[in-house]
Amino acid sequence: MNRAYKFRIYPNQRQKELLDKSFGCYRFIYNKMLEERKIVYKLLKHDKKALYNYKYKTEKDYKEEFDFLKEVDSKAIQSEWRNLQSAYQNFFKGLKKKR
Repeated sequence: MNRAYKFRIYPNQRQKELLDKSFGCYRFIYNKMLEERKIVYKLLKHDKKALYNYKYKTEKDYKEEFDFLKEVDSKAIQSEWRNLQSAYQNFFKGLKKKR
Protein backbone atom coordinates (compact mmCIF):
# COMPACT_ATOMS: atom_id res chain seq x y z
CA MET A 1 0.00 0.00 0.00
CA ASN A 2 1.30 3.42 -0.94
CA ARG A 3 0.56 6.53 1.04
CA ALA A 4 0.85 10.12 0.03
CA TYR A 5 1.33 13.08 2.29
CA LYS A 6 0.75 16.66 1.32
CA PHE A 7 2.42 19.47 3.18
CA ARG A 8 1.73 23.13 2.79
CA ILE A 9 4.60 25.50 3.35
CA TYR A 10 4.42 29.15 4.17
CA PRO A 11 7.75 30.65 3.16
CA ASN A 12 8.71 34.16 4.13
CA GLN A 13 9.69 36.69 1.47
CA ARG A 14 13.38 35.73 1.45
CA GLN A 15 12.52 32.04 1.10
CA LYS A 16 10.06 32.80 -1.71
CA GLU A 17 12.77 34.65 -3.61
CA LEU A 18 15.19 31.76 -3.11
CA LEU A 19 12.61 29.22 -4.31
CA ASP A 20 11.74 31.34 -7.35
CA LYS A 21 15.41 31.79 -8.23
CA SER A 22 16.09 28.07 -7.76
CA PHE A 23 13.17 26.88 -9.87
CA GLY A 24 14.04 29.41 -12.57
CA CYS A 25 17.64 28.18 -12.69
CA TYR A 26 16.55 24.54 -12.82
CA ARG A 27 14.19 25.27 -15.68
CA PHE A 28 16.90 27.28 -17.45
CA ILE A 29 19.56 24.57 -17.15
CA TYR A 30 17.16 21.82 -18.26
CA ASN A 31 16.15 23.80 -21.34
CA LYS A 32 19.77 24.68 -22.19
CA MET A 33 20.85 21.06 -21.95
CA LEU A 34 17.86 19.93 -23.99
CA GLU A 35 18.65 22.52 -26.66
CA GLU A 36 22.26 21.32 -26.84
CA ARG A 37 21.17 17.70 -27.23
CA LYS A 38 18.70 18.58 -29.98
CA ILE A 39 21.36 20.47 -31.94
CA VAL A 40 23.93 17.70 -31.54
CA TYR A 41 21.39 15.06 -32.56
CA LYS A 42 20.46 17.04 -35.67
CA LEU A 43 24.11 17.38 -36.67
CA LEU A 44 25.26 13.85 -35.85
CA LYS A 45 22.19 11.65 -36.28
CA HIS A 46 23.70 9.92 -39.30
CA ASP A 47 26.99 9.17 -37.53
CA LYS A 48 25.93 7.06 -34.55
CA LYS A 49 29.46 6.50 -33.29
CA ALA A 50 30.20 10.23 -33.14
CA LEU A 51 26.81 10.86 -31.53
CA TYR A 52 27.48 8.19 -28.90
CA ASN A 53 30.96 9.53 -28.12
CA TYR A 54 30.01 13.23 -28.09
CA LYS A 55 31.00 14.96 -24.85
CA TYR A 56 28.11 17.11 -23.65
CA LYS A 57 28.60 20.09 -21.37
CA THR A 58 28.43 19.33 -17.68
CA GLU A 59 26.87 21.28 -14.87
CA LYS A 60 30.29 22.84 -14.16
CA ASP A 61 30.60 24.07 -17.74
CA TYR A 62 27.23 25.78 -17.50
CA LYS A 63 28.17 27.36 -14.16
CA GLU A 64 31.28 28.85 -15.73
CA GLU A 65 29.25 30.21 -18.62
CA PHE A 66 26.34 31.55 -16.53
CA ASP A 67 27.36 33.04 -13.17
CA PHE A 68 23.84 33.14 -11.74
CA LEU A 69 23.79 29.32 -11.61
CA LYS A 70 26.41 29.48 -8.84
CA GLU A 71 23.81 30.98 -6.51
CA VAL A 72 21.62 27.86 -6.34
CA ASP A 73 22.12 24.34 -5.03
CA SER A 74 24.44 22.33 -7.26
CA LYS A 75 22.93 18.98 -6.30
CA ALA A 76 19.57 20.03 -7.69
CA ILE A 77 21.21 21.14 -10.94
CA GLN A 78 22.94 17.75 -11.17
CA SER A 79 19.55 16.17 -10.58
CA GLU A 80 18.15 18.08 -13.57
CA TRP A 81 21.00 16.68 -15.67
CA ARG A 82 20.09 13.14 -14.53
CA ASN A 83 16.41 13.79 -15.25
CA LEU A 84 17.24 14.80 -18.81
CA GLN A 85 19.51 11.78 -19.28
CA SER A 86 16.79 9.38 -18.14
CA ALA A 87 14.20 11.14 -20.32
CA TYR A 88 16.41 10.65 -23.37
CA GLN A 89 17.12 7.02 -22.50
CA ASN A 90 13.41 6.32 -22.05
CA PHE A 91 12.63 8.03 -25.34
CA PHE A 92 15.12 5.96 -27.31
CA LYS A 93 14.09 2.74 -25.55
CA GLY A 94 10.53 3.47 -26.66
CA LEU A 95 11.68 3.92 -30.25
CA LYS A 96 13.43 0.55 -30.19
CA LYS A 97 10.33 -1.24 -28.88
CA LYS A 98 8.11 0.15 -31.66
CA ARG A 99 10.27 -1.34 -34.41
